[in-house]
Amino acid sequence: MSPIKESFARLRYLFQLTRSASIARRYFVIGAFDGALTILGVIIGAYVAEANVDPELARQLIIGAGIAGGIALAVSSAVGAYEAERVEHILLHKHLEQAMLSTVEGHRREAMTVSILVSAIVHGVAPLLAAIVPLVPFFFMPLDEAVVTGIVITMIFLFVLGAFLGNLIRETFIYTGLRFVIAGLGTAIILILIGGHA
Repeated sequence: MSPIKESFARLRYLFQLTRSASIARRYFVIGAFDGALTILGVIIGAYVAEANVDPELARQLIIGAGIAGGIALAVSSAVGAYEAERVEHILLHKHLEQAMLSTVEGHRREAMTVSILVSAIVHGVAPLLAAIVPLVPFFFMPLDEAVVTGIVITMIFLFVLGAFLGNLIRETFIYTGLRFVIAGLGTAIILILIGGHA
């Protein structure tokens, strides 16, 4: 086995040792959902506020605030997940040592570190991905088309996210996907109503 394959096999073993796959999956869903709704808010908020007054300013606001918001959300999510998982793993490790009446070292401690880092990375990447992808149309499309395309991309992202979860629990993926889309549409309607009265 090559050194790279050995490293991946070891990482997989350490990750499985703490049974952290479900935690990473949960962090991905939460982070991606946060990122999708955040960028939806930025797109609709800037468009409703400035599109009729200064379309170019609206575009710049959407791109600037979207990228900044995505990065801030990614850092916040990654640091929050890192600290939360670090504390939880330490508490769990101490509980295990108390139950065994001895110090637990070796693979267990290494596995804790891997689990914490993977959880933090997943929770940081997920919202950044969900926030940045819908911004791509704003670099090469007219504002009105970019807004519609960005919202559609966000809704597709939400549907795929929901469908993924539905598939995991053997629930009809369309049902779960549409639930996520409804949450996104509900958010969009609220933002438009608020913007219209502002």
